[in-house]
Amino acid sequence: MRRPLPLLMSALVLQACAEDPSFDDIPAPPQPFDAQRFADMEAGLFKSYLQLQDALAHDEFAAAQAAAKTLPGPAQAAGSAADITALRVAFRELSDGVIARHRPEGFGVAYCPMAFDNEGARWVQSDGDVSNPYYGAAMLRCGAFEEDDVAESDG
Repeated sequence: MRRPLPLLMSALVLQACAEDPSFDDIPAPPQPFDAQRFADMEAGLFKSYLQLQDALAHDEFAAAQAAAKTLPGPAQAAGSAADITALRVAFRELSDGVIARHRPEGFGVAYCPMAFDNEGARWVQSDGDVSNPYYGAAMLRCGAFEEDDVAESDG
C-alpha cells in the first residue's frame, strides 16, 4: 500500500529537525514548567490531557503522573506508569482518542516522525512552538503541526 503523504511529511519534519534554522525560524526558548498553566480551563478529559502533555514535554514525571490520575475512566491507569517512558507510551494511546475529538480553537495536532523508533506519533497541544511530549528536553522542538489542522483553523 502506498502512503506518499505521510512519507513526505516525515521527510520534511526530519529535515526540519536536522537543519540549522534561520534566525526568523528559531523558536522561543522553552518556558519553565507551570503546573497551573491550564488552571482556568474547565475540568475534564481535555484539561487533564493538556496537563499531561505539558508535563511530559517538560520531563516532569511527578506532574505527569498527577495529571494522568485525573483522566476519566480507564485512562487513569496511565497514572500508575512506573517511569516516564511507560507514561509516554500510555500518552500515545490516549492521544489517538483525543485527536478524534473536537478541539477548541487554538489547539492543533502535532506529529513527530522519530518517536517510538521512527514509527511516529501524534499529539494535541496549543498552537505556537512544538513541545514534544515524547522526547521532552532531549528534542523538545522536533515535530510539526499537521497541515490539515492549519487549513481547518483558517476557514
